[in-house]
This record gives sequence, C-alpha cells and structure tokens, in this order.
Amino acid sequence: MKDYLSELTAEPETIKTSTLLELSGVSGKELDNFSDAWLTLESGIKAKILTRLTELAENDVQLDFTPVCKLGLSDIDPNIRKIALEGLWEIQDRSFLQPIIDILLNDPDPDVKSAAALSLSSFAQMSQNGKLINRDSIKVFEALIQTIENVKENDKVLGRALESLGYFSGQAVDDALNKFHRHKNPFLRQSAIFAMGRNAHQKWIDIILNDLTDEHTAIRFEALNAAGFLCDESNVTQIIPFTKDPDTQIQTSALTTLGHIGGELAKREILTWTEDDDDNIRDTAINALANIDFEQDPLGLSLRE
Repeated sequence: MKDYLSELTAEPETIKTSTLLELSGVSGKELDNFSDAWLTLESGIKAKILTRLTELAENDVQLDFTPVCKLGLSDIDPNIRKIALEGLWEIQDRSFLQPIIDILLNDPDPDVKSAAALSLSSFAQMSQNGKLINRDSIKVFEALIQTIENVKENDKVLGRALESLGYFSGQAVDDALNKFHRHKNPFLRQSAIFAMGRNAHQKWIDIILNDLTDEHTAIRFEALNAAGFLCDESNVTQIIPFTKDPDTQIQTSALTTLGHIGGELAKREILTWTEDDDDNIRDTAINALANIDFEQDPLGLSLRE
C-alpha cells in the first residue's frame, strides 16, 4: 500500500492500471490506510484517480470502486464530490442512498447536486422494478419532488431530477412532466421528454410524436429517443423520414429508435443504411439491425434450423 500511495502522489497521470485495480473492493485495514492517505492528496490528484477509476468500472462491471468514491462525497472540493458521484451513477447499495439525497437537497454547488440527482436515477429504476424497499422508494421520490418544486433551484439540477423522476408514476409525476414540457427553457423541455421515455407510458405518445417536428434539434433528438421506448410498429412510418435528416445525430437517433421498435418495415429501412459511407451511420444501423434480430429470436434458435 505504501508503494502504491507513493506512485499515486508522484505520477498520477502515468499510474499503472494494474495498480489502480488494487483498489477494487478495498476494505478493512487497507481502506483505513488509504483513507488516511487520501486526506493528504491534492485535489488534482484525487480528481485524476477518481476519473480513471470510473473509466475502468465502466468497462468492467466486476470492478467495485465504491469505497473510494465514498471518500470523495464529503470532500471540501466540489469538483471531487461531483466526480465521486459520477462514479456512483449505477450504485445500488442502499447505504449510499441517504448521503446522496442529503447532497441533492443541501449541497451548495449546482454541479454536485446535478450529479446527485443523476445518481438517484439508479435507485429510482430499482423502485420501478420492485427492487427497492418501500420506505427507500418514498425517500427517493420525495427528494426528487422536493427538488423540482424548489423555484430557486438551478435548471441543470431541475432537469436531472426530473429525468430520475420519470421512473416513477402517479399524478404528481404526470403534472411535473407536463409542466416542464411547457417550459420556455429548451433544456428543461428536453429533460421532460427524456423522462416521458423513461416513464414508458402510452399517454405520452402524442406529445412525443408532435415534438418530432419541433424547431429545436435537441428537442427532436430527445423525442426520437423517447419514441423508441413508447412507440410501436404503427408509428414506424413517422420515424423513417428522420433517417434522411441532414443532421447526423438525428439520423442515428432515428435508426436506433427503429431498432427499438422493430418490425419488418423498420428492418427494411435499417438495411438500406448498413453499408453507408459514414462510419457512424453504418455502425448505428448494424447495431439497430442486431437489436431487431435479437428481439425476434433472443435464443438464436433460427440459426440452428
């Protein structure tokens, strides 16, 4: 551990991946020693360590750096708190729930609060899937509602809280999504559309389809993404024109959405793009086609015929 800490302090940019991997699942005396040393590190070094740990965890779900991220939640530097929360974006350990809620409701930095709202989306999804005990579900829901009802709250925080709220259902959620969908700030409208997609209720289809022709590209993009979760094969003809949009981001979003909706018409349209000259469009089309094939034959039984 001493050699490891020396390496961190001396050359944080070039620290070996194998050394960082030693922090996965760190506990007991080793965690105590690391915690003591962590307090002596400069913010820049902490930020680089947390960023690299997050990148490693994104590429390998078996890695667990939550003990290190937890150290960053109470750091005096707001950037460290934010990066630590970003490393917990898929956290399901309920021991983190209250600390994250406290940050969302009380942290003075809007970027940190925004990251906390994003982290709560994991717990919100667990609640939707029946994997969170009722009292914890209530805690998450009430924290998100309290946040979006705060008229003085930063727009970025409001947006992320609204997106997490989309996993819940009920009149309060419907009212919030409708309210922010009418907001003059396009960013908050985007968040409302994103939340409608997460909510996955058919009541939002007409709103989503109408937003496909919005003047703001970002709104059309979010509407296309939401359509992938809300629409069925009867809506494919309304999505297909966007595969020819001059904006590549809109094109790829439309192809991805067709891949989610599925059906023969969607499949035929996607096939016309699988050999496109644009690498991004071609790869998106291939992935969308693979998604349809998987949905049609998840066990791959047709390959055995």
